[in-house]
Amino acid sequence: MITVNRTYTISDAELNVFAGSLVVKMTRDTTQFASRGVNSAAITAFGVLATAFGLLPTDSYYLADVSLAVQGKKAHRADAEIAIRAIVSCAKIKWGAGSPQDKKFGAGAMTKDDDKRFLSTCRQVCTTATEYLTELTPVGLTSGMIDNLTDLADSFQADMNSIATAQEARDMATQNRITKGNELYSFVSRYCEIGKIIWQDVDEAKYNDYVIYDTVHHGLPKPQNVTANWALGNPVVHLNWDSVSGATSYDIYTCAVDLSAPSGTYSLLTNVPNAPQGVAFIADKRNYYKVKAKTNSISSDYSDEAWVDVVISV
Repeated sequence: MITVNRTYTISDAELNVFAGSLVVKMTRDTTQFASRGVNSAAITAFGVLATAFGLLPTDSYYLADVSLAVQGKKAHRADAEIAIRAIVSCAKIKWGAGSPQDKKFGAGAMTKDDDKRFLSTCRQVCTTATEYLTELTPVGLTSGMIDNLTDLADSFQADMNSIATAQEARDMATQNRITKGNELYSFVSRYCEIGKIIWQDVDEAKYNDYVIYDTVHHGLPKPQNVTANWALGNPVVHLNWDSVSGATSYDIYTCAVDLSAPSGTYSLLTNVPNAPQGVAFIADKRNYYKVKAKTNSISSDYSDEAWVDVVISV
C-alpha cells in the first residue's frame, strides 16, 4: 500500500469544523468570491466535499473492529489452553511428565508461544491425541475432547484472520481519510488565501475569518460564545460572551445592514470592562457584533460574529 501523508497539521475534527464554518463565511461573501472566480456553484461543491469528509467514520470506528477480533482471539486461546492441559494431563497420568509420549504433544511452552506457534501447537496436540486415543481412553481422554480443541483451534485461526482483515480495513480507511482530508484542505487553503486577499486592508474582522490556524492572537484567545439579543421595547441590544483570562477590557465592533443581509464593514462601537453589556443598535436593520479581548498592550482576534434583527417599524 502506498502511504499518503497529511498536508495539514490540524486534526481531522478541526478541519471538518473549520471547513463547515468556511462554507458559511464564503456564502456570506458570495459576491466578493465571484469577483475572484469562485462562483456560488463552487461554494456549494465545496460544502458537499466538507460534508462528505465529516461523514467519514473516525479511526475509533475501525479500531473497535480490531479490538473485538482481538478480544475474541484471547477468549478462544484461553479456552484452548484449558483444553490442551486436559488432554496432555492424560498422557502425564499414563506415562509420566517429561516422558517421550508427553513431549510428543509439544505443549510444554504453549503459554509463551506467539499466536502462530500456539495455533501450530493446537494442531499438534489434536494429531497426537488422536494417535493415542485408544491408549489414553482408560485415563480420561475422549474423542469429544479432541473435537472441542479442534473447534477452538479453528475459531482461534478465524480470529487471527479477522484481526488481519480488520487491521487492513482500518489502514485503508485511514489512508482514504487522509486522501480526502488533503483534498478538502487544498480547497480550504486556497479559499482562505482568496478570502484574505479580498478583505486585506478592507475589513480586519472578515480577514481574520479566513485565517486557518490563528486561535490565539498576540497572546490572548478570542472571545467565545458571543450572543446578541433584543426584544421590542428594549433600548439596547444585550450582548454577552465568555470572559477571556488575562483580558482587562473588550472592544465591541458593529455593522448594520439590511434585514437578512450578510455583514459588511465593521467599525468600533465601544470599549467595555466585561460582559454582559447593553449596546446601541440601528433600527430596522440587522445588527452584527464582534468582540476583541484586550490588555493595555495586546489584543485578541475578533470573535465570531453575532447578529440580531431590530425591527421597530410596522
